[in-house]
Amino acid sequence: MAVTAAAPGGHKLGNLRHLGLSAGWFGFNFHWLPIGFVLVQSQVRDLVPRAEEATRIGLLVGVGGILAVTVPPLVGLLSDRISTPWGRRRPIMVAGLLGNLAGLAVMATSHGYGQLLAGYLVIQLFNNGASAAYAGLIPDVVPGPEFGKASGLLAAMNNLGGILGVAATVVLASLHQLLLTYLVIGIVISASLVPVLWVSAGEGMQALPARVSRPLGLQVREFLRPLHTGDFAWVIFTRLMITAGINVVAYFLSPFFRDVVHVADPDQFTASWLLIVFFAAVPFGLAGGFVSDRFGRKAFVYGSGAFQGLVAVVFILLYPTSIPLVIGLGAVYGVGYGLYYAVDYALACDTLPDRRHAAKDMGLFHVAYTLPQTVVPLLGGLLIDAVNRQAPGSGYRAVFGLSIVFYVVGTLLVSRIRSVR
Repeated sequence: MAVTAAAPGGHKLGNLRHLGLSAGWFGFNFHWLPIGFVLVQSQVRDLVPRAEEATRIGLLVGVGGILAVTVPPLVGLLSDRISTPWGRRRPIMVAGLLGNLAGLAVMATSHGYGQLLAGYLVIQLFNNGASAAYAGLIPDVVPGPEFGKASGLLAAMNNLGGILGVAATVVLASLHQLLLTYLVIGIVISASLVPVLWVSAGEGMQALPARVSRPLGLQVREFLRPLHTGDFAWVIFTRLMITAGINVVAYFLSPFFRDVVHVADPDQFTASWLLIVFFAAVPFGLAGGFVSDRFGRKAFVYGSGAFQGLVAVVFILLYPTSIPLVIGLGAVYGVGYGLYYAVDYALACDTLPDRRHAAKDMGLFHVAYTLPQTVVPLLGGLLIDAVNRQAPGSGYRAVFGLSIVFYVVGTLLVSRIRSVR
């Protein structure tokens, strides 16, 4: 059974403090969406032969994703155990931000694939370290009855960050200054951390429990226990599948729009399509979180799988070249995207095994977001290039088919959660 101790004071957090706490999600999505879905694809295209493009994208994302998988739970465990005059979470977040800014500079000045990969590894290391500590703040600060509200604001801030991050990319791409997006990202992610630090002032001031010496094997089993026991495990594997469904196609949107839809400027069109997705997602993500506090979470996951899977089916069957149809499908996909992320964090907070060790367990939950970014794009890139060599352009059907499988499995797994409606 999850430990459901109230947040400090047991009082309501207040709308302004909720907004301040969620501001970090705005910065993180402003950071990752342009990098993963536009900048990396554009830079790799300019740096490698076209026949290797999808494989190189998948390799870069996959190698970087190794850090995205290993760093969050380890840094989360560290932040559960340290004690400083500035708290447990905030020093790690600030250090992560500084390292992340250095990585952005390396990527922005890349003149070869190796430098681009090195910069990507740096941002994966430091950004995921900061994210792990940040994730622990939610169960630290938010009262249990307000998890849905916090999750809804998280979804809204995620989507707003995506909208403005992609919008900045569209504007700079139209001015032929795409790489200046890295500078804008650095400014925004720095500014977004300020209200988080304000809201979380005073976190981590409680005395840490005495450490008990235990055999290493037992420590490892305890560390991994949330992955195979209780409802929290089902939440993790639901997130793993839904995220895999998104990422198996997301990193190849620009090549798909170029090769199949035949748009003139794939970078700008990809950014514009993502704007449609996030505009559609915002109201469903925000309202869904609030509504789920009263009426339950699972229905939102079921609806999400249906909408996102439908879009993948249409792309497979029609291979559309009509730009209005493709844009309309982006709006439908955005509805599904918003529905899932409305309750994503609420489900995790509802089922946490022990809120006293929140950052470590939320780090494991974060792995369900980053692991698919490690394995799935590499698999997708190899699959696209292999199938395209046999039948040019057909490789995209294979990855859309995989995404449907992931959505179906993820939607079924959420039904196994017993303690949450």
